[in-house]
Amino acid sequence: MSNQLLNGLVPYPRKVQKTSGVFHLSASLKTVIGKSAARNYDFWLGELDLVSPEKRDLNADCDAILIGDVKGSALLPPSYQETEAYRIEISEAGIAITANSEAGLSFALRTLVKIKKLNHPIPCMVIEDAPMVDMRAIHMCIFDPQDGTKKDDTSPDVVKKRIELCALLGYNYVFIEFWGMFPYERHPYACWAHSNYTKEKIEEIISFCIRDLHITPCPCQNLTSHAGWSRITTRRHVVLDQKPEMADMYIPGGWCFATENPKTKQFLKDVIDELVEAFHNPPMFHMSCDKTFGFGSTEEDRTKSADVLFAQHIANLNTYIAAKGIRPVMWADMLYTSMDSLTFKCAPFVADVLPKNILMNIWTHNDPGEYWHDVDFFEDKGYETVYSPFINYDSIQNMIKLCIKKKSKGIVQTTWYAPEGAKPYFTYSIAKQWNFDAEIGEETIHAFLDAFSEE
Repeated sequence: MSNQLLNGLVPYPRKVQKTSGVFHLSASLKTVIGKSAARNYDFWLGELDLVSPEKRDLNADCDAILIGDVKGSALLPPSYQETEAYRIEISEAGIAITANSEAGLSFALRTLVKIKKLNHPIPCMVIEDAPMVDMRAIHMCIFDPQDGTKKDDTSPDVVKKRIELCALLGYNYVFIEFWGMFPYERHPYACWAHSNYTKEKIEEIISFCIRDLHITPCPCQNLTSHAGWSRITTRRHVVLDQKPEMADMYIPGGWCFATENPKTKQFLKDVIDELVEAFHNPPMFHMSCDKTFGFGSTEEDRTKSADVLFAQHIANLNTYIAAKGIRPVMWADMLYTSMDSLTFKCAPFVADVLPKNILMNIWTHNDPGEYWHDVDFFEDKGYETVYSPFINYDSIQNMIKLCIKKKSKGIVQTTWYAPEGAKPYFTYSIAKQWNFDAEIGEETIHAFLDAFSEE
């Protein structure tokens, strides 16, 4: 497929048909949204310099938005049947958007925002598009700026702008992981005193995601390991460095939680409760649980094998989170990994006995190639899976290709300590998740990012 008609557009739509003429957007254009579409579209319409739309019945078969003087005859359901599918018909008279859902309308508007930025005036055409991957998540960490390690800026305003870019690109979920930076009210010592993330700032970001960007924010918080909630290279522990008398809540050294301790169990429930509230009762909660070095090494824990302890701990977390109507997600490498460190892993029976509602997030920082045994390992046991690549074009491409082929749940694109440096990679990732067959090179990626960088 040639990218000449919409040169530089990311992702490139799966179907583009050019018609004659051009269309000029202007602030004076009338915008009409179908009554069935209850979502607030003001932010994306504002990016098009279009605000305050009217609402009326347009078509009972699909959601719709009209921009300009276009007629109802253009309101045809999109030929794609996927939930997030949309159709944009641009004529000299105006633009008609139809979709199978409010999400489809939102993604159509985001495509128009990009077209407007990249094309003056807008060529007349018909676009039909839908993502090829269902769950398209971006994972973003919030780090302590004073921990002395090299990493990209994760201050609130910068993170907010990055999430806006991800939403514009077509991601539909963002997992936000606080590394000792979330202001827990019940346990204030679980946050560094100098954190610039207040409850008000977090509410601003979460509300912006839901209300304006139409990207679903979900919490990610290690509830088993990485229990210092600091990067391993810092040798810091957000709780024990501030309250060393709480050492019995952790294994010696503090890397994992001492999960048999009643105080620990209540602490983790409180953490879950506060994050769920802050994220407006999200559909998923990523409880991490990876790299459980030394798990089960306290005196209380030694009453059972580490495998049994781990299975019980994950099952207990699952019960508590699922009872809230939220789906737990976990990194799967503790249970099985074919490509990364095999030094610390459970006995095979643990993966057999854990609840199958847990979404298994399998990952590698390597390139899995054409076949990745981890997918079959978990899916054959009845789990849904999502895959996580990092900063590696081949790994990203092969994971997405495998995800589409296997019809797995989706992709959780990681950025870790380098969200700024990862921009070309998460841009490439979402381009392939929407339209795997479209050619996209680094020149196109960087040109797109330059065009949409903050002025």
